[in-house]
Amino acid sequence: MDTASITGENYGATIEYMRRLLIITALSVSFAGSGLSVFSQVPAGPSYKSGTHLNPIVTFVTDNDFSLLTYDEARQKAGIDLLGLSSNQGVRESIDATESFVDRIEILGRNTDVLFYPVVRQTFRLMDEKSFVLYSFRDPNPTDIPSDLLAGILTEFAFRPTDKPEQSRFGDSAGPEQLDIRGSAGLLFDEAGTSDEIVLFWQDELASHVAVAPVSRERMFRIVTDLL
Repeated sequence: MDTASITGENYGATIEYMRRLLIITALSVSFAGSGLSVFSQVPAGPSYKSGTHLNPIVTFVTDNDFSLLTYDEARQKAGIDLLGLSSNQGVRESIDATESFVDRIEILGRNTDVLFYPVVRQTFRLMDEKSFVLYSFRDPNPTDIPSDLLAGILTEFAFRPTDKPEQSRFGDSAGPEQLDIRGSAGLLFDEAGTSDEIVLFWQDELASHVAVAPVSRERMFRIVTDLL
């Protein structure tokens, strides 16, 4: 990392982060006043590119990064408790995970070193033979953004208006709808309003989760609500 003028750069960056946090706070108050939920904190990651990335949230690993593991190995590697389907919904076909790594990501025009934790991917076969994939991971950690400003900065980066989709967090996707799922604010991606593939993102106290399946919205909500 370039350490030239680091004191001045950090001071200037902190002032800028504070300015942005005030903007996000004002937006949050506005949403609360209108009866809307506060946005989910979108994990740090590269801008989404369809055909390249797994989904609009998990853009920091690829299929080639996953290695098959046992359930216990995957849970230990990720450092989180894993959710699963009840037997009347489907069966697990495989479980795999990535390694942790550090990568440099641009967030609001500033390059930031981000620690990415292992991503666990569980692939289930539903009772009607359709596939249901669940990604779970600890939230990536931008190493030089103050923790008390992180949520506001990532929210601004994800939801700011832009005329350059390739530079936005959700890239060339149609963008998410905001909703509540499992008692948390969540995001749903449904290209063109079809059921070709639903992507649902939410967070709990310890992890982020992304569910992907070629099912209707209503069925996706039922499956995710019933996760154990």
